[in-house]
Amino acid sequence: MKVLYLLDGSAFLYRSFFALPPLSTKDGFPTGAVYGFLRALLSIIKSEKPQYMAVVFDHPSPTVRKKEYAHYKTNRPTMPDPLKVQIPVIKELTVLLGIPLVEMEGYEADDIIAALTHRALEEGFKVRIYSPDKDILQLVKNEQVVVINPIKGEVLDERKVMEKFGVPPEKLADYLALVGDKVDNVEGVKGVGPKTALKVLEAYGSVENILSQWDSFIKAFPHASKENLERSYWLVKLHPPEEMSVDIQTLRIKDPRMDELRQMLQKLEIKSVLKDLEELYGTKKQRTLF
Repeated sequence: MKVLYLLDGSAFLYRSFFALPPLSTKDGFPTGAVYGFLRALLSIIKSEKPQYMAVVFDHPSPTVRKKEYAHYKTNRPTMPDPLKVQIPVIKELTVLLGIPLVEMEGYEADDIIAALTHRALEEGFKVRIYSPDKDILQLVKNEQVVVINPIKGEVLDERKVMEKFGVPPEKLADYLALVGDKVDNVEGVKGVGPKTALKVLEAYGSVENILSQWDSFIKAFPHASKENLERSYWLVKLHPPEEMSVDIQTLRIKDPRMDELRQMLQKLEIKSVLKDLEELYGTKKQRTLF
């Protein structure tokens, strides 16, 4: 069976930037995120030998969530300038490697990954998603869709999601809406933590049932806000862009443009990655790896 590999590029570049010591060229251009990103990408290519892959990025424009709720993710610190200047370089290198890059105005990487996953499943693919984001676990499905946490190397299938959160993937949005998420400024329900959320879901089944039986729920949780719960549920759910039309065949990895890669990596003074690329793809002529 064909497999589509989807990488949360935004998460990868953040992780690469903060996990590694500062690196830069002799001229002072920062390269730590570029180096870490390429290392992670090549590690997956070497181990998995993918034929279909896409690196998905958050679009810099205001997202549908931000438009709906201005305080969404306001708790997060501003992106550091040394990381910001590396993003165009990372994107250019991804394209030169022959790996499709996908982003869409108004949407986060998670939403686009959801759209690509649904499309891939319709075409009979399995999907392997590389992301540390817990929201993406809503997509996990039997053996068809698994999520790999690139930080821990943990493979999360339905059983693992159940062990980790106490609910199956299809109930994860309900669970997250109840407990909230301080990092993304998702309020949740006051007085409801992880254990209580499981009891609430056992009693009500879903957030939609809670909202339809609000008079009963508010008696047990008098400080709860119906508006907050509705908003929290909407924020944590994935929103695949309906207007996005993707032919999975366009996500097939192409031959790398080695001459241009060589020039860029020499300019960035990342010689070790260049050496690995030449071992993978050949030094004298471009050739398909698989």
